[in-house]
Amino acid sequence: MNTSIPRCCLLMLAALLPVLAAAQGYYDASKKPDGDGTARSPYQIATLHNLLWIAQQVNGGIDLADTYLVQTQDIDCSPTRQWDGGHGWAAIGGMQTVNGMVKKMAFRGHYDGQGHAINQLYVNRPTDFQGLFGYVYGGSVRGLRLNGAHIECTENLGVLTGYAFEEEVTDCHVAQSMVKGSGIYLGGLMGYQSYGTTRDCTVDAAISGYDYLGGIVSWCVEGTVSRCHATGKIASITKTETDGTQQVGRLAGGLVGYLSNAHVDSCSSSVEVVGGNQMGGLVGVAVKSVIAHSYAAGNRVKGITYVGGLVGKNEETAVNDCFARSTVEGESSVGGLIGSLDYSGSDVARCYAAGQVTATNAAIAGGLVGNKSYTATVKSCYYDKEISQQAEGVGGFAHNDCQCEAKTTAQMKVQDTYAAAHWDFARVWAIDAAVNEGYPHLVGVGPTVQRHGDIDGDGMVNVSDVTVLINCVLGSASYSLNVSDIDGDGTVNVSDVTALINLVLNP
Repeated sequence: MNTSIPRCCLLMLAALLPVLAAAQGYYDASKKPDGDGTARSPYQIATLHNLLWIAQQVNGGIDLADTYLVQTQDIDCSPTRQWDGGHGWAAIGGMQTVNGMVKKMAFRGHYDGQGHAINQLYVNRPTDFQGLFGYVYGGSVRGLRLNGAHIECTENLGVLTGYAFEEEVTDCHVAQSMVKGSGIYLGGLMGYQSYGTTRDCTVDAAISGYDYLGGIVSWCVEGTVSRCHATGKIASITKTETDGTQQVGRLAGGLVGYLSNAHVDSCSSSVEVVGGNQMGGLVGVAVKSVIAHSYAAGNRVKGITYVGGLVGKNEETAVNDCFARSTVEGESSVGGLIGSLDYSGSDVARCYAAGQVTATNAAIAGGLVGNKSYTATVKSCYYDKEISQQAEGVGGFAHNDCQCEAKTTAQMKVQDTYAAAHWDFARVWAIDAAVNEGYPHLVGVGPTVQRHGDIDGDGMVNVSDVTVLINCVLGSASYSLNVSDIDGDGTVNVSDVTALINLVLNP
């Protein structure tokens, strides 16, 4: 009698084992939160077991559309490091196997962290769509802090969510976290984003992977990123294919890796970006988009081709009122602000660069732009010729429609330098010897209030924060620089107290 099991049945059983294991063990500790999920009585998320309940619902096919959830206290997720044989947390949503079929499950509810934190979340899975959430579709997440997260998988990953569509993410902050993938779409906050809105968010993370990497979001199409700030390091690594050939890493930006038909406004980055092609201090590649009132400073951008202090490769994208103070290194198409400026619609206006630029091919490098097409334009721009050590503001061979003046470091720090170009020093720009080392800075742009104003950590910017900061300046208390340096000039001083008072009076 033949008692062997057919191979097809074994394969089917193997496919179902993760689902059976999850059904029998992974969600056993889940606990339904208090509340009924309405706006008047939202679900009260107070424990890791409550978070697990959300995952159980969504991954089982209940998307929680129009459901409201609020986090009521900080949640320690360090136990997830031991979950599921060391694979850790399984994201809320994403690609799930249900009844033997692989489906993309989405969270469609509204999650309000209310300023609380999720600490030490651990994910290490040989799959994609990973993070706290795997997939957010049409939902919203706000007021959440994620500290000390470790997110490692293949692709489509971010500390908050791996994949997002038509979502709204507001006031979310990632700190001291690590994101690592073997593939593409890796972001500090979000991986892949389409038709969504991201605002008032910050990230401090180390990110490494092959392609499409971003400090806030890796891929942003038809979306908006505003008032966001990123710090940390991004490494775009070389990928070895199955046949042994190697593919150089590409497309990385301190804020956004790839930007298409989208808008970046009032954002900043101090992320070190290192890799291969299309590396940018703020955006790796921008296509048919708008980048305004934003900057990259205090960072290094190193690549091969299309390397820029602000944008690596610009195609049909307007860049207005921006600056870069980045050290930029590459071989060709290397620029202090933009590596390559291509096609009509690629118009740069009222921008400057003040960073050292080093290129192997000196002819295709510039203090402001490394290379430009004949249809792109540069208007009312400047670069620091002493710092950049570049003789030309715009490199390459197309120098038509270029208004880019070389200035000394001293001249760059004088407001009169920009008068002829009609820069707006009433509402957009300002110069202060104590801010940005004296170079022009953008009014109201930089690390957000939530990150740098809430000194005492009570979730609000108020009088107690001013008291703490005054004590810090006077020396009767000690606080770390990244918490107390409100104006971003690198020191904790009286101007920070003034800035915080203004925040309290004009929230």
